[in-house]
Amino acid sequence: MSRRPAHFRYFPGAYVFPGGRADRGDTDLKATACREVKEEIGVDIDPGRLVLLRETHTAAHAGPVYHLFIFAYHVDGEMNTSINPEEVDGEMWIASRDALTQLDLPYQIMVAVQSVSRFGSVVELFEALRSGAVDGEYLF
Repeated sequence: MSRRPAHFRYFPGAYVFPGGRADRGDTDLKATACREVKEEIGVDIDPGRLVLLRETHTAAHAGPVYHLFIFAYHVDGEMNTSINPEEVDGEMWIASRDALTQLDLPYQIMVAVQSVSRFGSVVELFEALRSGAVDGEYLF
């Protein structure tokens, strides 16, 4: 997970997944996701391997309302990153259950991490995602 810089307007210092808004040159949402991952953590990913985990809208009380898509990506082997200090203050690899108790997570990220934590393995998660997004229950 990546830590947002302290000077960011929304969720400063919070841990999030790489992401952002679509640019004109993005052909679709998966292209946006791939571009954002490359910009923030320096990793090229295959858009064909992205699987929708959650689709939701952010809450108005937290800032502008965004239509939010969170994708899952199965990494085989190691993933070497190179963070962009303009977009990321730090990063960490952490088990989903630990992230829920140890990190400052914005609500929609917390719900996504909670959804992932319900599965005993990556294989189980991706098997469940074959039948569609795991939108899960809201926590309030």
